[in-house]
Amino acid sequence: MFDNSRKTLEEQVLLYYLPQNMFRFRNVGTRSAYMEAAVQANDGATYLLYFDLSNYPETKPPVYVEQMLYTRSGEPMNKPSSTNHTLQANGRGWTQICHYQDAFWKPDESLWKVYLKCRMWIEMYRAHLRTGKPMNYYLVEHSRDTH
Repeated sequence: MFDNSRKTLEEQVLLYYLPQNMFRFRNVGTRSAYMEAAVQANDGATYLLYFDLSNYPETKPPVYVEQMLYTRSGEPMNKPSSTNHTLQANGRGWTQICHYQDAFWKPDESLWKVYLKCRMWIEMYRAHLRTGKPMNYYLVEHSRDTH
């Protein structure tokens, strides 16, 4: 369970990189714990992310964009898609970002690292909206460039 001691550790790391007004924790110590964090893309677009901490750090936290996103062609991003790196939307209809494979999750992963992966996803999404290229294109090209 996400408790106050873990919150303190996470907050110290997040405050090193982010202003305090960019994130907030709620319901710490309960099964409904969550964090909201703002992400601003390079093009200025801003999104609010919802990190479900109900089973964190034992399992990876589901992360949702606090709205339904749409592809450039107008399709809702509300279901699992390997092309878009999305998972099932939540009951509010928010797009869920795929940021870690379950098999690679470890309880010592930080929320900062999850935040960075989600920020990268947001940049790929914004690039998809500009170019029409599938989001997967950017991950494949990135992995080619770094090997």
